[in-house]
Amino acid sequence: MTPAVVPVTSSASFLALVPRLLECTPRQSLVLVPFAESRSLGAMRVDLPPTDRSVSDESIASTVIGMACKVARTDAVAIVVYADGALADLADLPHRALVDAAIARADICGLRVIDALVVGADGWKSYLSPSSAVPHPLSELTAPPLGEPEFPCDDDQFAAAGLPQVDPAVSRSMLAVLRKIERVLGGAHERRGLPLLKRAATADPAAAFIADPPMLLEDALACAPSDLDAAQLAAVAFCLARPSLRDVALMQWAADLATGDAVLHAQTAFHRGKPFPDDLARPMWGEGAHPDPDRLRRALELCRFVAAALPQERRTGALSACAWLAWARGRGSHAATYAETALEIDADHGLSAIMLDIIDAGRLPEWVFERPTSPAGTGSSPGFPTR
Repeated sequence: MTPAVVPVTSSASFLALVPRLLECTPRQSLVLVPFAESRSLGAMRVDLPPTDRSVSDESIASTVIGMACKVARTDAVAIVVYADGALADLADLPHRALVDAAIARADICGLRVIDALVVGADGWKSYLSPSSAVPHPLSELTAPPLGEPEFPCDDDQFAAAGLPQVDPAVSRSMLAVLRKIERVLGGAHERRGLPLLKRAATADPAAAFIADPPMLLEDALACAPSDLDAAQLAAVAFCLARPSLRDVALMQWAADLATGDAVLHAQTAFHRGKPFPDDLARPMWGEGAHPDPDRLRRALELCRFVAAALPQERRTGALSACAWLAWARGRGSHAATYAETALEIDADHGLSAIMLDIIDAGRLPEWVFERPTSPAGTGSSPGFPTR
């Protein structure tokens, strides 16, 4: 996501920007864009409430404006509703009560409302301007915002949660190596834990990558997943299927190689009866330093590729890693999709169930609401879209 100075006097230019902020073209969604003065700080998306809901518009508005208030330096918001239906000739704009409640809550919280807009199947309109029968045409929203080049967006907020296509030959090769690794390492790891993992790994070339899990996991981010060989992919799949090594992967990808080494050592000590250090566990629950968005993106691409290359019954570990990484990027909708898919395979899968509980509770990592600065300490950097 690229922050930008938005000309707030042009509603069409702003609407052209929103899909870029979200990296998707949302459907049936309420989107909030927080601002610091005239600079956008990202975008937040939630599903529009169903007609038979039990939660009030005021409650939903309080929640979403509260999320915007948590974003550092926010002093204003813009509101956009994406509705599937046509807008022409409606007696009133859809979800008017929800938008009015959000505007009222923003006022209570001291936030200016820059604009409140709706995009329908036949055009767009403003909640703040007198409404004509004919919507503004959608063609006004197709130009690249602010004179920037075209930016590819997913079809909707769920499209990016689909797994990629993997060559069946790659899957067969990876699975053959994985089975060999499991024959060499599975028993030693599962019966006696991490301390003997390195010794067992070095005894067989197919398992050699597992001798140093943090280095394996770091090297796997250095290129596109499709460029990894079968042994590397199989070794990553082995790690993601085992909670202790999967957690090493997630904490390392959220930080750096040194953190991966520290978590691996802590896991080894934990198997010997020592407590796990709180400072190493905090990022798992969304607390601590702001991760590098690019590392999280590359890690998610890797885990999605590994999941797609595995037979469905073996995907739970990789899918749970996808769920955590998507959640760490602020993409709750994607995270829920990955977790739900994993639980369809294994209803008792621990991390997937935990992730779904966290998402259902509306909790996001603390760093999602922070706005990282440039290396010079000024200006803007990408941040996270929340979905």
